[in-house]
Amino acid sequence: MEKSFAYILNILLFLTFCSCQETQNIDFKNLTAEEKILKTKELEYERDYYYQANTIRQAYFDTLLMLNPDNEYYHREKSVAHSKIGDYHISFPLLQKSLQLDPEEALYYTSWLMTDLYKDYDRAIEYLNKYDDYRPGKVDYAWGNNVNFLKGEVLQALGRHEEAIVEFTKAIDEEGTEYIDPSAFPYRGISYAALKKYKEAIADFDLGIKVYDKSSLSYYYKGITLLEIGDNNQALIHIEKARTLVSKGYKKSDPYKEVYNEIYLMQIEDKLKEIHEKSTSK
Repeated sequence: MEKSFAYILNILLFLTFCSCQETQNIDFKNLTAEEKILKTKELEYERDYYYQANTIRQAYFDTLLMLNPDNEYYHREKSVAHSKIGDYHISFPLLQKSLQLDPEEALYYTSWLMTDLYKDYDRAIEYLNKYDDYRPGKVDYAWGNNVNFLKGEVLQALGRHEEAIVEFTKAIDEEGTEYIDPSAFPYRGISYAALKKYKEAIADFDLGIKVYDKSSLSYYYKGITLLEIGDNNQALIHIEKARTLVSKGYKKSDPYKEVYNEIYLMQIEDKLKEIHEKSTSK
């Protein structure tokens, strides 16, 4: 029975796909403006039956783009599934086209994408600055993320720590401790530590722990900073705490990508082993 159901389902999907392919071969040039609108609505309704990465859904986007070649949304939305599965050779030209058609609308998504998924830091900071310039003096969000926070991530990754601190501080001031991503404090602390401003760094890691008491990131990097200033005993306590939290799943992570400054259990254990070996060799 289950095999019969699966067979029938596959046949239906195949027929739908063939139908969609036939639709793509229709010459839309002779359609009136009203007919194009009606056909577009029909295709959009049918498209939404399929999940994002489904090949049939992608075929619907191809047809919609034949009908509406200057629609920024269709180019951008078609790119999303390809970005997620790593088909960048397909997604990137679609994103570039969406940027040409409607830069402000496209940058809301694309500036975040370059920051968090593509990790194309030079292009990310360029896009974030462009997007921010559309509304000077206002708090901006790219794909729901504070633009200054995203700038801080990128600038830190580029080693531009003084600028990163400025952007993280702006984001914290804009959002307040209640709404800001709790990572903003340990992230800013990491940049302070990179500049050897250890007092400021530790103050930020403490803030990170105060805002979120299970911040394995804050505990870990506070421990690393304490090692830098020679307080090995306290360093060990904080790194051990980070290990306990990470082993229980308290860490910032994402199923699609490595997050900024992500820490791993093996990384923490290696650091603890290194500390113990140094202490026993003395």
